[in-house]
Amino acid sequence: MTLSKIAAFKEVVVQCHDAPDPDTIACGFALWRFLTDNGAKVRLIYSGAKITKPNVVLMVKLLEIPLEHIVALPRPKLLITVDCQYGAGNVTRFACDRFAVFDHHRQEIPVSDDHVIFPQLGSCSTLIWDLLRKEGFDFAANPKIATALVYGLVTDTIDGAEMRHPLDRDLLEFDGADAALIRKLRNSALTIEDLKIVANALAASRLIGTIGLLQADACDPNLLGFAGDIAKQVECFDCCVAYAPHNAGVKLSIRSSVREVMASELVAFITEGAGSGGGSMEKAGGYISLKAMEGVAPDEFVTAKIKEYQSRYNFIYSDNHNIDFASMPRYRKLPIPIGFAPTNDIFSNGTPICVRTLEGDVDVVVSSEIYLMIGVEGEIYPIRRFRFEEDYDVLSDPYVVTAEYAPAIINKHSGEKKTVIASARACVPKAEKIIRAAPLGRDAKVFTRWDTEKYLSGKIGDYVAASRDDFGNVYIVKREIFHKTYESI
Repeated sequence: MTLSKIAAFKEVVVQCHDAPDPDTIACGFALWRFLTDNGAKVRLIYSGAKITKPNVVLMVKLLEIPLEHIVALPRPKLLITVDCQYGAGNVTRFACDRFAVFDHHRQEIPVSDDHVIFPQLGSCSTLIWDLLRKEGFDFAANPKIATALVYGLVTDTIDGAEMRHPLDRDLLEFDGADAALIRKLRNSALTIEDLKIVANALAASRLIGTIGLLQADACDPNLLGFAGDIAKQVECFDCCVAYAPHNAGVKLSIRSSVREVMASELVAFITEGAGSGGGSMEKAGGYISLKAMEGVAPDEFVTAKIKEYQSRYNFIYSDNHNIDFASMPRYRKLPIPIGFAPTNDIFSNGTPICVRTLEGDVDVVVSSEIYLMIGVEGEIYPIRRFRFEEDYDVLSDPYVVTAEYAPAIINKHSGEKKTVIASARACVPKAEKIIRAAPLGRDAKVFTRWDTEKYLSGKIGDYVAASRDDFGNVYIVKREIFHKTYESI
């Protein structure tokens, strides 16, 4: 279901879930504006208990959102649920002739052409923002819509800590929102009862290995981040996990203080197959549905996952490992064209840039000595110029690749954004690009020479590799990419 198709309906009801938060309200508000501008008669509704959270009440008031609380609804021709799925446990089911769904949570209902469900995103606001952009929606003429969507993202990702996709980061940096109003809303979120919830969670914290676990009563997800920010300062906590009941499931917030645990990876591990999560090295968050836990109590489920995570990985440090690469098989890189772009072809020397990819953000300073490589799956990584010249031959062709998300480069001073693909040229590995490699028998975290603070994660079956003449240059190659780009010698 595209927004253009929805615009063909002249009477529409847009429904938020029964515990409206800024994300669901922002999405509903944005669709209300778009459909109204296209000549439809639109109602924006919710059911369940009336809104009482101070920041949500203030959001509705200051942005003049026409949100109605209802207990009954005349049968509409089209009902759209936002940030929830029709018939799910967190939204009242009203009879309708036809329904559409826009959501970013795991699928809970049979999928149809009327559903747009994108669980890779950190907020439903990101989804609606992207769809509106594709329709040419004029955000400049609708600053309240832009403000609502950015605030929806901020609150649903715990101040951006659990962003899951580059589109989330793109929305967070969108300059059409009222930053002062968002700041006001963010600072109006706590009540005395909220403070009691945080205090109780901190008082009952416990230690699992080197990870602290905090259990909170049902609350605004941002309280979990608040509690985590305090708890991570405890001397014996390398990392802390806070969780609380939320919308027929459990909301998680994670804070990490050590390089060996990326918060984004830990939340992905805990929620794998049961929910979704995302974030950065130090902050992350996620959601697990009670249904996916299959009757296991949340505390038991989260505790077991933390214990499993702590026992799962080998740690590999470049130039300080005991891996016997000399006995591993040799592989030659296949002469498949890949892409490269000198960073100073994109921005001027000395410019601090953020390389934005599906795998996360990488910070680099532009230099004639730093290139960016683009692989067969659109994966991107930095490389020193001398190493590039040793290992690759440049072709005259531009490089073209089809990827889920085109890697973007952001000037950290000006905010200007460019794509790597626009500046990319093709190259092929030289015949003598030979490595030693073997599949991992256990999940591993590899700290490379390039970045000693961030690790590459490898799963069983991925390849640990090193240059044939430099066993300290250790890295990970994903299994599916390895078999496409290397051959055994």
